[in-house]
Amino acid sequence: MTVRSRLHRVIGLCFLVPAISGCSDSFLAGKLHYVENEALTKDVKGRSSLVGKPRLQEKVRKALADIFGEDPQRIRVPEAMGGLLNSGGAYLGNYQVQDGVVKHSANEDPVTKQFTRYAGGYGIYRRQCLHCHGVSGAGDGPTAPFLYPYPRDYRKGLFKFTSTPNGARPSKEDLKRTVRNGLNGTSMPAFHSLLSDFEIDQVVDYVIFLSIRGETELALIDEGAISDETDINALSPETAAEIADGVIRRWIADQSKVVNPTIARTESTRESILRGRELFLGKTPEKLECSGCHGLLARGDGKSFVPQDVFNQVVFGGNPSERQQRIDALSPEMKDLWGQKLDDWGNPLRPANLNRGKDTVYKGGRRPIDIYWRIAKGITGAQMPAHYPTIDEKKVWDLVNFVLALPFEPELLGESPHPGGPEVPPGVSGTPPVAAR
Repeated sequence: MTVRSRLHRVIGLCFLVPAISGCSDSFLAGKLHYVENEALTKDVKGRSSLVGKPRLQEKVRKALADIFGEDPQRIRVPEAMGGLLNSGGAYLGNYQVQDGVVKHSANEDPVTKQFTRYAGGYGIYRRQCLHCHGVSGAGDGPTAPFLYPYPRDYRKGLFKFTSTPNGARPSKEDLKRTVRNGLNGTSMPAFHSLLSDFEIDQVVDYVIFLSIRGETELALIDEGAISDETDINALSPETAAEIADGVIRRWIADQSKVVNPTIARTESTRESILRGRELFLGKTPEKLECSGCHGLLARGDGKSFVPQDVFNQVVFGGNPSERQQRIDALSPEMKDLWGQKLDDWGNPLRPANLNRGKDTVYKGGRRPIDIYWRIAKGITGAQMPAHYPTIDEKKVWDLVNFVLALPFEPELLGESPHPGGPEVPPGVSGTPPVAAR
């Protein structure tokens, strides 16, 4: 509370008396430069690259500078992005527009029209996020190699724990929720006690800015990869602007695609929980077989993933920089399975352990609606698929009730047979807790 109040006062003073205090962004020492996507100049497995196309590489650099600014200290916001951000992007920090005209500024004097440098979302990101997520939002900050899971790489525009359809861009509220509450079981902390809601709004704007910039960079590289290096019209400013606009339009369109339940949550009765149990074990006509990934006891050890000891050996078994060597040492079969169980960022996946009792962790939140989103729309970039409308929405709620009851009643799966095996009476009793929605 003390820290939050102090930060709030500092930023407030910057608004009120910037000229007197001189605080602006002076506390942000040193100049930063965006880190280029590796595919711009190097061969990257599974990606297009501009290796051997120096002229097109320069065109990508110039297009990014023209559209988004030369460096983090000189941010430019495309007009189309303004509607996506608070006050048109005024709180990004040092915001400017093309042609030298500042149209939006959190620190613009209404009388003199003078623009005072302002740290804004960039400043908060630099203090709180950069050490993990990196200057360009590539998840490559200095502490990233020592973390598991790795920090999110924003440049694909993909975020795992969202309320929007699988593969869609997150809603702003999704990003605020992640910053405010953190991601349980990961190194992403909850900032609700450190940042005010206003500060969280600012840093979310900056994350969106970095994500759109990164997506545009990738799209420009893809466009350049299929272009002729000698074609003087390739990657023209007009083409680059159209590509950036396309990325922005997708972000804006996805804001209205939040997947909300169409029916109220089914009451968490014994019958609902047991119906969820049958769905989890793949005993219903839908054949969901959640246990194939999460395990027969829902401990995150399903047969479709590498065994836990192998996973621990590779991920935690030594110097992070030598991880590939440990993967290469696996048997051919295990190495092949390992390669199949990576997320869209190339990082190893592990199904959630849903049966750790009171210590059960739900990365995306433990409210019923959070579990609903994970089951109904899946987890973007991971291998958790969307199950709605494949299954009836009432059954989604049955699964939610089962998942939320399991930590309190691990015996729900204690005598579970292998799917397809002989039926075993559930042998459970008692009344499960009914979590508030």
